[in-house]
Amino acid sequence: MGSPYFKLFRSELKLNILSSLLDGDKKLGALREELGSSGSTIIHAIRDLEAMKLTRQEDKHYKLTSLGVMEATLIAEASSAAETLERFQGFWLQHDVTAIPSHLLQRIGALRDSTLIQDNSTALDRVHVSFQRLLQQSRRVWGMSPIFHSDFVGMFHSLLGGGATVDLILTSGVLDKTLTLADTGQIIDYVTRDKLRIFLTDGLGVALTVTENSFSMGLYTIDGEYDYTRDLVSSSPEAIEWGEELFKHHLKQARRLNTETLNL
Repeated sequence: MGSPYFKLFRSELKLNILSSLLDGDKKLGALREELGSSGSTIIHAIRDLEAMKLTRQEDKHYKLTSLGVMEATLIAEASSAAETLERFQGFWLQHDVTAIPSHLLQRIGALRDSTLIQDNSTALDRVHVSFQRLLQQSRRVWGMSPIFHSDFVGMFHSLLGGGATVDLILTSGVLDKTLTLADTGQIIDYVTRDKLRIFLTDGLGVALTVTENSFSMGLYTIDGEYDYTRDLVSSSPEAIEWGEELFKHHLKQARRLNTETLNL
């Protein structure tokens, strides 16, 4: 923690200069106008950044060095992560996040533009209704679920019947309940036509739905019970990409089911 790169976090001005220059090269006047500081104050801060090999001056423009680009990118990531932790502090404190791998926890800032959907006394099914709306607008779905709801069968049948493509990671318990309510012949038909791909895993600590335009995630509480009452939802490209990576992470630990397995 004694590194000069960590000490940068003590200076809001230096952080803001790096952030500004990450967007592009700037003259002193542009920096002064953007940051609201005097030219002499900015120059003093830039001299320190130059001594650290983070910035350089060229033709009256200040720009980041390669080292500066790396540092500014890490700072931006840390800032986004801090914003996400602060916005949803209660959600993180009350839920088990061990199903999220460390490399994605480090990029949790991708969820900063999410919305926390919560059930309440006047809308007991707000989370479920939000999930239904999310699916209705989708043509490509990646999902994983350790939980079952009888509505899921009709919702996914409607999706697949409308031409959507769906990849699902399920636990054996969820799959068994699904097969008791669904038309097995239709499921096999979708699987045969590669419109539906089903993967089985031993356990899931997260419920996730990612589509071409949305992201939704639910977690277990610290007490080990799945929380049906709260989901993080987002339509930002960063959150969708983050969700896709979380899906792929769990996909590596799952096995794909074929038509013969489903017939059994």
